[in-house]
Amino acid sequence: MLADRIENIGNGELSEGIEIDASIKAVMEFIEIHFSGFSEKVKGEITASEKALTDKLCKYFNRVTGSYPFYFHHENVEDHSSGMSPQIDIGTLSREEQINVGDRTYDEFDSFFSIEAKRLPTPGHNREREYVIGHDKSNGGIERFKKGIHGYGLRYSAIIGYVQKEDFDFWFLQINNWIDELIKTTKGEWIAEDKLKKLTVKTGTQIVKFESDNIRIPVKSFTDKIKLLHFWIMLEDNP
Repeated sequence: MLADRIENIGNGELSEGIEIDASIKAVMEFIEIHFSGFSEKVKGEITASEKALTDKLCKYFNRVTGSYPFYFHHENVEDHSSGMSPQIDIGTLSREEQINVGDRTYDEFDSFFSIEAKRLPTPGHNREREYVIGHDKSNGGIERFKKGIHGYGLRYSAIIGYVQKEDFDFWFLQINNWIDELIKTTKGEWIAEDKLKKLTVKTGTQIVKFESDNIRIPVKSFTDKIKLLHFWIMLEDNP
């Protein structure tokens, strides 16, 4: 089993108080350790597209997985039974034929931890809030997880942020302000727990990390949530 093979792999630290499956913990630690190294590879790419950056990220992650018992797949299909299935930017798959995470079994073709990527800022007309919510369709990063378009049935996933303008504090405040507006204008679909909360990261890393507890839409229960880890890197040379 994958969970039995991760002991002593990695040395990253997760957020305080999270009690999670060992396999999910291993993936989160991997991202925290190696996302910082990726930032050096793409430093200065302040106009690079999200798709190009994520393609490079997936290839970089796979090159450094080493003895980790999982790998990453770019533009992973969410629902193999549908020809119109959405695709998550990066899926995480076990190297074994099956993996048990919590009370669910995933086969060799299923992502057990999904990763969406967003540029900050998102370019284009009326797309500035796309890290959170789409303008006229459901293409917001957090929104897609809340609606089950991405990460359906998963308890944990992640959003990668490529900061190409402004700084980490600017986007932390901006995103939470957008969520505050949604809390005021929607009928319980967005709540305070949807907001980003800062987490500590390893000393010397070049990333920031947040978490959010995101209630599913439509709201069936306030315990029906997906926890998102948010990892951001700075691409500007002198922010």
